Amino acid sequence: MAPARAPSSNAGGMQRAARDLLTQLEGQEDLKLSKMVLACSRRDIGWRVPLFLLAMPWRLIRQVWLWRADVVLFASLNPALLLPPLAPLLRRRGLRLMAIAHGLDITQGPPIAQWWIRRSLAQLDGLIGVSRATAQACLERGFPADRLEVLPNGIGQRWRAAPPVTHSERIPTRVPGTFVCLAVGRQIPRKGYAWFVDAVMPLLPEHVHLWLVGSGPQAGEIFRAIEKRDLQHRVFPLGLLEDGELACTYRLADLFVMPNLRINRDMEGFGIVMLEAGLHGLYCLASCMEGITDVISDANGALLPPRDAEAFAQEIQAQLALTGQQRQQQSERAAAWVEQCFGWSNLLPHYRAAIERVRSQPRTW
Repeated sequence: MAPARAPSSNAGGMQRAARDLLTQLEGQEDLKLSKMVLACSRRDIGWRVPLFLLAMPWRLIRQVWLWRADVVLFASLNPALLLPPLAPLLRRRGLRLMAIAHGLDITQGPPIAQWWIRRSLAQLDGLIGVSRATAQACLERGFPADRLEVLPNGIGQRWRAAPPVTHSERIPTRVPGTFVCLAVGRQIPRKGYAWFVDAVMPLLPEHVHLWLVGSGPQAGEIFRAIEKRDLQHRVFPLGLLEDGELACTYRLADLFVMPNLRINRDMEGFGIVMLEAGLHGLYCLASCMEGITDVISDANGALLPPRDAEAFAQEIQAQLALTGQQRQQQSERAAAWVEQCFGWSNLLPHYRAAIERVRSQPRTW
């Protein structure tokens, strides 16, 4: 996880979801919680993560023996990949082992990595998939359906409480009369940002602008698409932003876009940024694929065919035609729906129940 002072993009969706869940569990008075967390910036992540994983087995065994824990919950499958050699020792203490699967942590890697992921899944007593697509990926890798649950990621109130930003050189000045589409995420092929710049933006009126928050290996391709289409005055890559700056872009934008593309072994298991956008009242246009379909409903957005530039352009044109009152009603409906379906006040009891079911299940080992 990234510390709160670090740029938001230092932490991906899995990390932000883990941080929020940990915060919620820490607030439960009847739950005794011991945690192992890596907090570092992107600059240090290259050497901090290997050291954290190297030390994790010994720290985990020590904490289990000292705390006499009932359940070990891995916030993603990545740290659970240590389980094949470790699980027999942990079970000697009567432990139950469970993990949360987010998508990419299940589908990533070459065949040898997939073989090890299957072995790791086999060590778990329970598994939570954050979307139906993620759960299906787990089933396809041999995890038993009777030990698998689907529970979405939650969203807290920290974005509404984010400190206001009065001035930042990284946030463009909103030009009167413009319509701002916002995209937030790591700039990698499956996010579809370069495709959107190249294929969709030229179909839209001049006053439609695009703000891109994040960084990643596809940044160069995005810049080339901007230059190719002569969109320097309409498309603005903003890079990494602090939480307050990111909250400011959500508040300034008119529409959120998530134009994902299908990429082999690179799955979009959920999409935390769509919850963040919705909590700020942003309607979302997203590709109808994978875990995205569990986040978007008629209340907070529209699902469109991937790589269909005409469909995205037509939906944006429809948004341009809305009156101010219609847009306000749409914004309020999106925020209320996200809070109702993904707010932790409603989700946490389901997570607690899932953990309790794993804790109380009969031993099969």
